[in-house]
Amino acid sequence: MSLLPAPLTAVRPAFLTRVTPVSRLTAGTIWLAACLVTLDPIVPLRLAMAAIVALVLWSGLPLRRIPARLWPIGLAVLSITAFSILLAGANSDPAARELFRAGPLRVTAEAVSAGLAVGLRLIVIALTTLLVFGPSDPTRLADSLAQQWRVPDRFAYGSLASLRMAPLMAVDWATIGAARRLRGIAPRGPVAWLRDFAGRLLVILVSAIRRAERVALAMDARGFDCGLERSHFREVRVGWRDWLAIAAAAAVAAGALAVGR
Repeated sequence: MSLLPAPLTAVRPAFLTRVTPVSRLTAGTIWLAACLVTLDPIVPLRLAMAAIVALVLWSGLPLRRIPARLWPIGLAVLSITAFSILLAGANSDPAARELFRAGPLRVTAEAVSAGLAVGLRLIVIALTTLLVFGPSDPTRLADSLAQQWRVPDRFAYGSLASLRMAPLMAVDWATIGAARRLRGIAPRGPVAWLRDFAGRLLVILVSAIRRAERVALAMDARGFDCGLERSHFREVRVGWRDWLAIAAAAAVAAGALAVGR
């Protein structure tokens, strides 16, 4: 059984499925840049709301499966936000408006604002990643990088190969665990579990290096690093939807930055 869930790809035609991956990547970069240039938590909040609207209306992704994919990120966001609030509260100005205090723990209004800004940025990163990579398969992404951004074929299709290998590594992990249980060496207790975890990682590392070596030899045999111009079987062209998506992303980012609280 694979440790990774099934790939989250579009199940129905939608606006973003017809936009090239490079255009979606450009639009997502604009949103992430808008989050980085401001400390105001309202800006990432507005961008997160826009990303949710885009996911629901224009992504074509199966909405019921999105929470199952994002719940680990949700736990990370909650823990990082809480830690940021406590850390900022401990280092804040003694004259700052205090909201809560329990012994050495001190929470101020400025600390809450700073912690929410960090958490909302992580939410925007997660949602933007879904919007960029979810509506199309990795093969179309590699084609778009090679044809539109002129990324070297060795890098573009090497990245595609690495994405394809991620589920294989999860299968290897589960297979190693099943083999160890079959031999009666299943871990018992936290110390044994840690040793088993380290042993599995070593096996996964060796397997990944061998698989990467075979893929590199196969790519060299197919002339991915020959230096000659290659033709492309699947043509990816920029259309009006691409420019509209980039313009809409820029307009939403500018609006989120320009409109005050």
